Amino acid sequence: MASTCEACGGQGVTIPRGGECGTCNGNGVVRERKKVNVDIPGGVEDGMRLRVYGEGDAAPTGATANQNTRSIRGDLYVFIRVAPDSRFGHSGSDILYTASIPMTTAALGGEITVPTLESEVKLKVATGTGTGDTVTLGGMGMPKLGSKRNANGDLRVELKVSMPKYLSANQRTILEMLADELGDSGAKRVMNIGRSNASSQGKDPLDSSSKSSESNKNEGFLKSAWHRLTHAEDHAPASQSASDSSSGEVAEEDEPKKAAGGG
Repeated sequence: MASTCEACGGQGVTIPRGGECGTCNGNGVVRERKKVNVDIPGGVEDGMRLRVYGEGDAAPTGATANQNTRSIRGDLYVFIRVAPDSRFGHSGSDILYTASIPMTTAALGGEITVPTLESEVKLKVATGTGTGDTVTLGGMGMPKLGSKRNANGDLRVELKVSMPKYLSANQRTILEMLADELGDSGAKRVMNIGRSNASSQGKDPLDSSSKSSESNKNEGFLKSAWHRLTHAEDHAPASQSASDSSSGEVAEEDEPKKAAGGG
């Protein structure tokens, strides 16, 4: 019955104790650290594994190995962990981006600038855009792994309407007039331009607003707003001139009394 020699491992030679190599201690390999440059392909996702050939550990040959034996190095496996980005998110090969737009741009439409992975592009905003609406820019995402045509994913831009927290007097006035034009009776009124005009004339605000809206319904919003502002300015000087005239009459009546008392 044949068996392999336990002393030499079938090599026919042995190294006596104390005669091992001082560098590898008879293992045939030396452990060391080194840095390896790894090419990361575009489109990798969190949890993927890359294989780098020939950059792994070498198998120990041991004290019984032949002196001419060369160990074959193994492979290095690199596990990918994708760090979060402050601007972009991703879903597969698609890039996700959230853009804030003013409410005026959302209502009137317009154009904004959004970043991409390489540069910036102009994005058209449709009239009446609301929060949560998404615009897709094809081919501006990450490369698709395994694609033969080097295809890319899409850039999906989610629009978020930014509402002002504080309004100036002019801004609130314009918005209240817009609410009147749109027939929004639930909006809060602070300036009350239409009601102040009606109350100064001693009329019912509801009747006057309805009549004014009927008379100016064909004029458009700008003309209607201009009429409301000019009417508000017309009534203020009238009341002021009335008070000035009444004070002038009182002054004229007091002057004869003072003259009679002096004589």
